[in-house]
Amino acid sequence: MWDEWRNKWDNWRNIHEKIHKLHNLGGLRIWILHVLDHGPKNGVEVMDAIKEHYDAINEMYQKRRQEFGSDHYDHHFQKTMRRGPCRPSPGSVYPMLKKMVDEGLIEKMEDGKYDLTEEGRETIVDLFGGLQGPDGRRMDRGSFAVEHVLTEMSRYVAFLENIKKEKLAPHKEIIGELGERLKKMEESLPDE
Repeated sequence: MWDEWRNKWDNWRNIHEKIHKLHNLGGLRIWILHVLDHGPKNGVEVMDAIKEHYDAINEMYQKRRQEFGSDHYDHHFQKTMRRGPCRPSPGSVYPMLKKMVDEGLIEKMEDGKYDLTEEGRETIVDLFGGLQGPDGRRMDRGSFAVEHVLTEMSRYVAFLENIKKEKLAPHKEIIGELGERLKKMEESLPDE
């Protein structure tokens, strides 16, 4: 428990340093690294993905602000989101892609798509972290997401286990459906 708390504290302590690195790299470069982390893309796909991710993050942030109000990092986020375009123009993306190839962060493949180099992947991990499992092993983003969701589900189940049964009774059907879906998912998995 203390190790988990200490890891979270170390991560929070370094957030200002990471924000500084993000600002030094610049908004468009960060967006390109982010969308290429989800797979190779050509220039048009990069622009579309940036818009899609920008809109999703902005929507999530607005919901968070409505629920919880402003916090210490609010001004950092507003500064970053204000600088970032909804959909960058070809006149800004293509020169940046070329510059990032020259810097060794990305590479242009034979099919015209761009992908992260090892240096680009290291930059992503350095800036956004979170790709280490509780046992310290390095995880890919897909494995990390699955483990994160399962951990959150476990916490919610623990919460529901502590609720009085009469309060859960009206939700018996949904609980049963979730249980069946999880059971089918478990049965579909190969044996280790």
